[in-house]
Amino acid sequence: MFETLISLIIAPLLVGIVLILFDRWLDD
Repeated sequence: MFETLISLIIAPLLVGIVLILFDRWLDD
C-alpha cells in the first residue's frame, strides 16, 4: 500500500525535477 503510494508521489516529482533541469540546461 505505502510502496505504491510513495511510487505514485515520487515518480512525478522525479520527472518534474528532470524536466526542470533539462529546461535550464537548454536555456544556457
